[in-house]
Amino acid sequence: MRFAVLLLTGILAVPVLSAQRAVPTGGEWLIEPGEHSGRVQLNIRYGEGRRSSSNWGRDVSLSELVGLSRADMGGSGATVQFKIVRAAGTLDCEGWFRSGKGSGHFTYQPNPDFVAGLAKRGINAPTAWEQFQMTMAGVGLDLVDELAQQKYDRPTAAELARMGTHGVDLEYVRDIGARGYHLGDSESLVRMRDHGVDPEFVASLDSAGYKNLSAEDLVRVRDHGVNGEYIADMKARGYRFGDLESVVRMRDHGVDSEFIESLNGAGYKDLSAESLVRLRDHGVDGDYIADMKELGYSPANPEELVMSRDHGVDPSYIVSLREAGYEKLSLSELRRARDHGVTRGFIQRVKARGYGNPSLDEVIRLRDRGLE
Repeated sequence: MRFAVLLLTGILAVPVLSAQRAVPTGGEWLIEPGEHSGRVQLNIRYGEGRRSSSNWGRDVSLSELVGLSRADMGGSGATVQFKIVRAAGTLDCEGWFRSGKGSGHFTYQPNPDFVAGLAKRGINAPTAWEQFQMTMAGVGLDLVDELAQQKYDRPTAAELARMGTHGVDLEYVRDIGARGYHLGDSESLVRMRDHGVDPEFVASLDSAGYKNLSAEDLVRVRDHGVNGEYIADMKARGYRFGDLESVVRMRDHGVDSEFIESLNGAGYKDLSAESLVRLRDHGVDGDYIADMKELGYSPANPEELVMSRDHGVDPSYIVSLREAGYEKLSLSELRRARDHGVTRGFIQRVKARGYGNPSLDEVIRLRDRGLE
């Protein structure tokens, strides 16, 4: 993971102001081998009791654990001492390792120089809890300086702590800024991060031709599952969008490349975006079209199929009427029969009462007159 994750349990049930939150003087740490060379999985637990316990987990470089070597980790019950040094504070750790896995306890020491550094930059002193949050999240003065360089509003200490706990770190701000996004306020960065707007997502939109979007637009398209790959798929099939709202609408209604290909295969090509949405909304997909075509119904205008689908005319209904002796009905006749409640069972009852082989109009009249 490229950023810290704070998982708060228990305490979330009751809103608590950061100034009221007790800062842990210590806690427990756990280290396991990471997925990549030179990295480990670090987990830290702090708080009192299960209901107020909090956990922090991150994949970190071994170099961040000052005084801990790979040899120490490979020991057989060897005791260790090391530090996790951050700009806002330090965790002094001690414990033991066996076969690459270790655990122990830590004590926390806030860094007064960090508070002084914030003051020099015009930022208020953080509460003890805010400083602890920034320690855990790795918030440093370099983040503050980067925000200033990109002309962001000067953040408060509380805003810096919020950025850190939501994964808005120096790397994220730089990456987003390098792609032309200088959003002005830290809350926009937090909102984007929370909704999964990362540099890779922004780059995918850039490559699809959508650049310099607002933070709100980036969040909206992300939330609706629109990415560069989807836009590229639509463009490859001839769809050009003047605005993102059209893309979002198609995505929301389930119009994807597979759906378009199913229509193409059924002979309905180069449909408008609005027609695609309408067909999708009304359940006219490739399977329905293929089944209807097999029964001899392939109108040039797909709107005929939409109306038929809306009126409940499906292949099974058509087959049931054919079995009752009505084999060459048009789609409009089928819709009319369906609307009036004409079924195979009703037709069989009509014939059983001596009406011979009535026309569809006669069957409908009998149905409308209440013949059961």
